[in-house]
Amino acid sequence: MKILIKVFLILFFCFSKSLAQTEKNISFIKDKYKIITALLEKEKLTEVVLESECKDNGQNRASLTFYYNNNSLVYMLHSYDQGHNSYTNHYYLDDDKLMFYFSENVSWIWDFECAPKQQEVSNEIWTYEEQRIYFNNEIAQKCLFKTYNERSIDQPYEGEGTLSETIKNQEVNCDIVVITQIMKKYNSLRSIQKNTTQNICDISID
Repeated sequence: MKILIKVFLILFFCFSKSLAQTEKNISFIKDKYKIITALLEKEKLTEVVLESECKDNGQNRASLTFYYNNNSLVYMLHSYDQGHNSYTNHYYLDDDKLMFYFSENVSWIWDFECAPKQQEVSNEIWTYEEQRIYFNNEIAQKCLFKTYNERSIDQPYEGEGTLSETIKNQEVNCDIVVITQIMKKYNSLRSIQKNTTQNICDISID
């Protein structure tokens, strides 16, 4: 019995120490994120913008922007459209390594039945999905997800973003398949940094 108690205490101590270290890493990432965001808002970062009209792989358009602070890459913004779907992926870096990933996926459909006759337009239903992943040495530490819907019939003149602030993130398991896909796309985008003549539509969107 004493041995079991000792084993339990050791495991509990190791778990608590690991959890504390993870929270410390996340706190560090949040501080770095605030710094990068402040530099973006003040337009203090150097931008390299790439844009393409896409035709061959289902995308309507694609854009990729590199942001540098004193020649160091600190942020990448990748966005593209595909049919009724719009994707925006944010990559935040520290010491040349991915530390935080934030993605936004917006899709919409027509709802002809729910729109009242007096509105005289079809109702649009917008679905938003947001994903946040914290990394340590490019290994996922914490994964968050949220999703919500908006209808034009309810908020015909309001822009997006207000509802997002009221919906809480849900912590989810960091799926190894999803993380692998994110890192693969991230590395593909990073490769364009040295070859800005490459067509960004060639980057896999899967």
